Amino acid sequence: MTAPRSVPVAIVGGGMAGLLLALLLRQAGQRQVLLLETTPLQDDGLPLAPSFDARSTALSAGTLQVFDQLGLRETLLEQAEPILSVDVSRKSRLGQVRINAAEEGLPMLGAVTENRWLGRVLLAAVARVGGIELRAPCAVRNARRQPDGYLIETEQGESIHCRLLVAADGAHSRVRQAFGLDARHQDTGHEAIFANIELQRDHGGVAWERFLDAGPMALLPLPGRRMALVWTGTQRRMAPLLECPSEQFIAALQDDFGIDRLGPIARIGSRHRYPLVLTHAIGQVVPFGVVVGNAAHTLHPVAGQGFNLSVRDLALLAQTVGDSDTPGALTGLQRYHAARAADQQQIVQASRLLPELFRATWGPFAHSRQLGLVAMDLWPRLRSGFAARAMGVQHA
Repeated sequence: MTAPRSVPVAIVGGGMAGLLLALLLRQAGQRQVLLLETTPLQDDGLPLAPSFDARSTALSAGTLQVFDQLGLRETLLEQAEPILSVDVSRKSRLGQVRINAAEEGLPMLGAVTENRWLGRVLLAAVARVGGIELRAPCAVRNARRQPDGYLIETEQGESIHCRLLVAADGAHSRVRQAFGLDARHQDTGHEAIFANIELQRDHGGVAWERFLDAGPMALLPLPGRRMALVWTGTQRRMAPLLECPSEQFIAALQDDFGIDRLGPIARIGSRHRYPLVLTHAIGQVVPFGVVVGNAAHTLHPVAGQGFNLSVRDLALLAQTVGDSDTPGALTGLQRYHAARAADQQQIVQASRLLPELFRATWGPFAHSRQLGLVAMDLWPRLRSGFAARAMGVQHA
C-alpha cells in the first residue's frame, strides 16, 4: 500500500479565509501549505467558491494593515473605495453618530471592495508565493485523527497526512464535523438583499448604517458613484422586494433610508437574497485541528464585522503556529483560542443584539438607545472608542 503524502499544514476551503491563512502561514515561516478547495476554477482563474459572489466586503483599518503586511494593500485598493466616514442613525428617532477618519487621525476608516476582486487578489498572491499548493477541485471524503496529526482521504483517491488540519470550509463544515465539534445554527427568520446601486451624486466616501423597525440597512461606498446595499428584514418583507420592478424597489429603498440623506438613485443592479443564519462552533480547537472563518462563526451583517473578525483570528493563528515543526500541538492551539475568545465573544454578541436593540420600541430601551446615539455625537472620546472597536485596530 502506498504511504500517504505528508504536509505540515492542510487547509480545507479555498474561500477568503483559507486563501488568506495560507498566505499568512507562509509569511510566518511555514515551509509548505496545502490548500484544498471543492469548487473548480473558472477560466479567468477565480474560484467558484460561495465567498466570491456578488456581495461586497467592508475591510476595517485593522484588516487593511494585515493586507499591507502581505504586500497586497495597494493592489487591493485599486478596485476598492476608501471609507472616509461612517454615519449611524435610527429612522424617525433623535440621534445620529458620524465617525470621521480625520477625527481618528487616519487617512481612511477602512475600504469597501467587491468579493470577486478580493478573491482575485488573494488567488493571484497564492499563485505567486512559493510553498502553497492549491488543489481545486479536490473534495475531502474523510479526515481521521492520528497520533501525530490527521489523515485526509480525498474523493480523488489520495491519502494525505498533515500535522495541522484547518477547517475553513464554511458554516456547514464537514471538517468541523470530522473534528467532533458541533455548531449552533440560529435561523433569525430574517433575510438580506444585496445589490449595487448608482447614485446621481457623489457618495463622498460615507458608509451609512440605518436602523429600521424591520432590521438594519447598510450602504457602503464603491468606486465611482456606486454603493453596495445590504438591506435586512423579515422574509415576508424581503421576498416581494426581490422580484418587484426596479422603480418600485428604489422607491421603497428611498422611503426607508431617506432621500434627503442619499440623494436620488439613478439605477440598481441585480438583487440577491440570502437567509440570515448565524453559526457558532461549539469549540474551535482539537489536537491537530482548528476551525476558522465561517466554520467558526458567521455574523449578522450589521457593521460588517464578520470577515474582519476572521482576519484577526487568522493573523494570530499564523503568528502562534509560526514556523513550528508541530503546528498542531494542542497547547499552542489552546493558547491561540484563549487569546481570541474575548474579541470573538464581544463581536458575536454585539452583532446579534444590536439589531434587536434598535428594533425595541418599549420606552426605556428606546429612550436609552437614543441617548447613547446623542452622547456619542456630543463627546468625541465615546465615538473614538466605538470607532477603534469597529476598525479592529485594537486587535489587528
